Amino acid sequence: MRTPRIFLVTILAASANPQASKPATVSVLQKSHPEVSWNTQSAVVADVTCDGTPDTVVLGSQKDKVVVGVISGAHPDKDQLLSFPIRRDTQDGFCAAPSRIKLSSLDCDFDEGPLPGCKPIKGCKAFTVVDDECDSFNFYWDSSRKAIAWWRH
Repeated sequence: MRTPRIFLVTILAASANPQASKPATVSVLQKSHPEVSWNTQSAVVADVTCDGTPDTVVLGSQKDKVVVGVISGAHPDKDQLLSFPIRRDTQDGFCAAPSRIKLSSLDCDFDEGPLPGCKPIKGCKAFTVVDDECDSFNFYWDSSRKAIAWWRH
């Protein structure tokens, strides 16, 4: 009887691994970019680079800036940082520090037509960073540039 219980615990520990590795992944980002104050509670895990491997997206701040960090699941030593000012008077600025990251299905069409370089891939996710005061920033994988791209209304 003990063997099945041990086996069950092993399966549960393995299935919890992506969530357990999230803080460890963020700590790698903290070491490589110590100038940014990273909000580990904001981290979400999903395939946002469309390579079939879960990535980690986390919010950070630096002076009057919002930083969005994307840590590749396939290549943890390669991260992408996107920095935005906290300013209401510019299209590329947040109105306040963001409150959360929302994941969604990758949809390559928006109001003005197809998103540049976007290719719908099963399992790949888009994400939105919300500050609850202005239009949200929407992010997707631009396969032609091999980088995270963004848009907003």
